[in-house]
Amino acid sequence: MKTRLIILIFCLWFFNISLGQVLTEEKDQSPQEIYDFHISKKKANNTAAWITLSGGIAMIVAGIGINVSEDLNNIFSDDNTNNNKGLWLSYLGAATTLSSIPLFIAKGKHKEKAKIQLQNGAVGFDNKVNYTGFSIVFSF
Repeated sequence: MKTRLIILIFCLWFFNISLGQVLTEEKDQSPQEIYDFHISKKKANNTAAWITLSGGIAMIVAGIGINVSEDLNNIFSDDNTNNNKGLWLSYLGAATTLSSIPLFIAKGKHKEKAKIQLQNGAVGFDNKVNYTGFSIVFSF
């Protein structure tokens, strides 16, 4: 009972400290800064996506190559053990390849957000004219 009371008092003290944090105020960004931010994020996500995709494919190919070379060695020798040494590398490569999909999706989202900033007309022209509005686009 004593230990539970001590733990409860400690938790209440910890929550009291953690809830007293000060939030920083966000400054308003200009449309040009928002556009530049989304373009830089698009480029970073694009680079990371292609690196993970190519790295994953390379790991899959290397894993399959290790398994094929082990199988060829086992055919010419009378060793009947099943050596799947490269199989784990192929699985890791498949997981790495699949992890590139969210990066490509994030790249597309940042591209669209940057495109919206351009369509608003707020980028360029020294931001003297700011066109805001609502538009609907149907593409077939």
